[in-house]
Amino acid sequence: MSMTTPARFEMRRLTESEWLILDDGFDRSDARHTVACVSRLSAEQVEVIWLQPVAERIRYDSVADVLEAVRSAPQQQRRAGGPA
Repeated sequence: MSMTTPARFEMRRLTESEWLILDDGFDRSDARHTVACVSRLSAEQVEVIWLQPVAERIRYDSVADVLEAVRSAPQQQRRAGGPA
């Protein structure tokens, strides 16, 4: 029998041009639950406001690229408050 693990990070659309990146590893009442706010600047670019320390970069090609940056960031960096 195979077991699958649910995705930890969620991209939630708020409006036609705004999204939240959420970390389901934290309770919704925990401030660390919301990782980033993403806004579309143009058809080819989005801008990120990081609410948790993930990356210094603030512009990406797509929301999916932001989600991938969150997924690939070192876990200790997100939990400890950023790079030492």
